Amino acid sequence: MGEWRAVAVDANRMPAFASYLRRPGDTLFRAFKLDLVRVVEGEAAEFTTFDSHLFPAFGLAATLKG
Repeated sequence: MGEWRAVAVDANRMPAFASYLRRPGDTLFRAFKLDLVRVVEGEAAEFTTFDSHLFPAFGLAATLKG
């Protein structure tokens, strides 16, 4: 698919990761998905994934420089 970058954020008092994808031939990493992680007893128990439409609500940029 290309090259990924992840940015750590907090969402609903849970850890989350904003994922950006730079497709082959592109110069920018573009917002792709947001993964929330539910942690139980110090371990990841569940991941919930949302598309990039939530990035603005977390103050996340739509693109990152390569």
